[in-house]
Amino acid sequence: MHIASLRLQHYRNYEEARVDFSEGTNLILGNNGQGKSNLLESIYLLSTSKSFRNASDQRLAQWDRDGYLVSAIFQAEGDVEYSVALEYRDRIKNLSINGVREKRISDLIGRVFCIILTFEDIGLVTGPPYLRRGFLDLILSTVDPLYFQTLKVYLKVLKQKNRYLRDAGVCEEDILLVWNDQLSETGSYILGKRLELIDFFNSYMVSHAEKLTQFSAPLRLLYRCTIPGIDERGGKEELRGRFDETLVSKMDMEMRDRRAGCGPHRDDFSFYDGDSEIRYFGSVGEARLASIVLKLAQGDFYREKSHILPIILVDDILLELDSMNREHVLSLLGKGNQILITTTERLRLPERFSPDRVFHIREEGNIEW
Repeated sequence: MHIASLRLQHYRNYEEARVDFSEGTNLILGNNGQGKSNLLESIYLLSTSKSFRNASDQRLAQWDRDGYLVSAIFQAEGDVEYSVALEYRDRIKNLSINGVREKRISDLIGRVFCIILTFEDIGLVTGPPYLRRGFLDLILSTVDPLYFQTLKVYLKVLKQKNRYLRDAGVCEEDILLVWNDQLSETGSYILGKRLELIDFFNSYMVSHAEKLTQFSAPLRLLYRCTIPGIDERGGKEELRGRFDETLVSKMDMEMRDRRAGCGPHRDDFSFYDGDSEIRYFGSVGEARLASIVLKLAQGDFYREKSHILPIILVDDILLELDSMNREHVLSLLGKGNQILITTTERLRLPERFSPDRVFHIREEGNIEW
């Protein structure tokens, strides 16, 4: 799929802007602080309804405005064209698809497939576990509506259980067992899908990483599960059985600690270069490239599960790479996807990666091409 045109109104530093993109590679040039990343952020917003920089909707609006409008025309496979618009006014956000107002903002999930590569992606390797859990949940929710709904139920039940553990003077086991049953049912589905995704990533990351010069051995992921033995796979019932057993065994501990102690909400995964965990023993360059390879594997997953080529947004990271790894990353990106790259005038792309369209941001909010 690709984005044909984008319209911004009162968004970040853009009073009013309209941009028409090429289906191939689009290079967006400009100095720092002129709004290059804001363009990519607005496109990503139409994919997930959230800023990849974790900015609130009020912060996305121009400082003197009470809201914003972001809309775009997308072209899907089979020449299917449709419009998506997000409007935020008076602290209320509304979604429209093909001019029809949708009841829920979450209806946007799975409509637009985007991958964003940013400087902050290194946090997926070296940062806190919630970043990695959220990354898995976003990918799986995008391709699997049942995963999205199951995750919502799991988190709702988890919140209820934690509130009971925290507020009850004396916890009753029969009450906890009711919540445990629901957590086991939903959590085993979540775990099964996450493990499948990690397996997929590992199979694809080997071929991606071997083309990069930073790694001395095959790059792989290791899922760290709080349910003992569950990473040995097995069918849904086996996962469910192990989940049940662990929840029962942890009941006394949970009543003592006043919180739920195990489940997918506490899981994590780590990056390994051979037997060496990159988070602790790798260089900054290794961590940077590992995060890029992970994002490329995300694109492969979307392609295989949804038969859709995602839009790839590359935000100012190419200058961080040496020339050899930069060429390898560019070659891995160029698989028929639409690509939007932001950078400064300092970047010189190799001739064989010359862009189809070049945009210049001359001053704040002024785009030329």
